[in-house]
Amino acid sequence: MPSITLLHAGFYSSIQDRGRKSHRHIGIPHSGAMDQSSADLGNSLLNNALDAAVMEIILQGGTYLFSHSTRIAVTGAKASIRINNILVDQNKVLEISAGDLLKMGATSSGNFIYLVIAGGFLTDTILGSKSFYHKITNKHKLNTRDTVPFQEQIMNMYNRASFYNHKADTSLRCYAGPEFNLLNRNQQEKLLNTSFSISKDWNRMAFQLEEKLSNSLQQLKSSPVLPGT
Repeated sequence: MPSITLLHAGFYSSIQDRGRKSHRHIGIPHSGAMDQSSADLGNSLLNNALDAAVMEIILQGGTYLFSHSTRIAVTGAKASIRINNILVDQNKVLEISAGDLLKMGATSSGNFIYLVIAGGFLTDTILGSKSFYHKITNKHKLNTRDTVPFQEQIMNMYNRASFYNHKADTSLRCYAGPEFNLLNRNQQEKLLNTSFSISKDWNRMAFQLEEKLSNSLQQLKSSPVLPGT
């Protein structure tokens, strides 16, 4: 079966799709791509189904060897992308021949790069999704020397997607949570009028903020949250 071999796995890479649906009530996270728009763009460029599995690469790419010819697209965070040491563009369909080497550098803007392949990656489906997640799938990330299968090159139409460009400045809408009224008026105003910075401490569940809000609240009980909380 055609496959891609990770000669160098990069910082942290995994297989993701649109995630697991209807399992959160039994404690199974949704999983899926962190930047769904970029994953969708890659699949659209290659005329894949939008839930086709992609490789999500965080911060630093690696080196990848292709066993068979195929077509790929690289979307998401900006990085140096080379095929056989020739610099190539992101957000477009790229032709790959058997034995080609793909190399990705560190991101210069953004966190998540997506390597998308014609037909999608063919890893195991667990609970309706191919998305890697710790203790749900057999592994939670790809390692050097791992091979990831993909299907034989398929004949279909490409380039159906329009170019998508991330905005450098993005506004996030804020909503008051159920514990908001436990803060006094001064704390509420400070919360709403302070500029916060995302810290280096984050994972697939949450991003922590650098700045702290002084308060005297009791430890809060864990409660269900919606995506994006």
